[in-house]
Formats: sequence, structure tokens, C-alpha cells
Amino acid sequence: MTSLSLYEDLLAPGEALELPSGGRIVYVASGELASLHAGHAAFGADEARLEAGSDGATVLRFELTEWSVDDAKLCAHVELDPWADYVMRCERGAVEPAGGPGIGCILRGELTVNGEIVHPFGAWQEPAEVSGSGSVVRVVLVRAEEPATEALAQGPIQL
Repeated sequence: MTSLSLYEDLLAPGEALELPSGGRIVYVASGELASLHAGHAAFGADEARLEAGSDGATVLRFELTEWSVDDAKLCAHVELDPWADYVMRCERGAVEPAGGPGIGCILRGELTVNGEIVHPFGAWQEPAEVSGSGSVVRVVLVRAEEPATEALAQGPIQL
């Protein structure tokens, strides 16, 4: 069973988070990490150390695993073709239909997702019926042969 999970990490100034190897995208919602500023994202699959800058950081961390987790903000089971190649892609901006399964998170504004109101830092599983005004960040899993779109970060995943 493949799962995509979203974590919200609130790091104090200079605090570090050690991460094991595995497909992930980190998005800095506020503050900064050592080399990543607010509004930017990075893909990685190796062991990593996230260290907050002098003002701390709020980080949205999307991780792909072969198991389900209980301590995530949201954990979504995704059905992927085991014979296909996929890319993990981070998108930010307006509300549009997702190109594949994933998780979305509202940054500002208010949205209605599948008939429920979602406030800032609320999350949902894609695909979903989304309306309203606000800015979102989401990570979706798309087939590698899909045309490249403008993304904050992306990288190939191994199933």
C-alpha cells in the first residue's frame, strides 16, 4: 500500500529535523531553512537535515511511503500502477483540478472542498471538488510521461 502523508513541522530558531531516506517534498510556508526561503520547495530522496533559520520555520513536508502513518496531518492511500514511472510534483497557486492523486493544503483564504469549508493549513486529498478564493500548495503524483508543468519542485519516485 502506497501512502502520501502531509506533516506540518513548526521549527524553533536553529532547530533541526533529521529525516531518513525516502521520497519527499518540503515546502517552506514561513521563515527559512538553511538554504530554502518561504514560498519555495525542494524534492529529495536521500537522508536530510532540515535546520530552521534565525526566525524559525513552518514547513509542510509531503512524504511517500509504502506504509500508513498515524502521526501525519493527513495520510492518503494512493493507487499507482506498479509498472509505470511517476514524478512527485509540488504546485502552488490557484485552484485547478489536480493532475493525479495527491494532497492539497490551503495557505491563505478559504476554500470549499467536497462541500466542506477549509481554512488556512487545512488539508485534503486530491482529486477533489474545490472552489473559493485562496492560495494553495499541493503535491501530486503524476506519470513521468505527463507534460511538464511549472512546478516549485519535482522529482522521480521509486515504488
